[in-house]
Amino acid sequence: MTATNQLISRKLRERATELARHGDNLYRVRAFRQAAMAVLALPQELTTLVDSGGVQALERVPGVGKSLAVTIADYLNSLRAARIVAR
Repeated sequence: MTATNQLISRKLRERATELARHGDNLYRVRAFRQAAMAVLALPQELTTLVDSGGVQALERVPGVGKSLAVTIADYLNSLRAARIVAR
């Protein structure tokens, strides 16, 4: 398991907690939590997966649909941008 996968999983769990706190749809909350677990279970780093197959590769991960694939890609892009700025 990689640090990036752990960070993204944590962001997904935090988002699920925010959604639940605000009374959002239970299925949406559950989807974020399931995606967090799926990310942790991946044998490779998310950045490698996205670099080789794009957002469509994320959509093929069990527990990650189209919308969550875009959300995960956005999280990855934010992490990459933060790393570039930090250099």
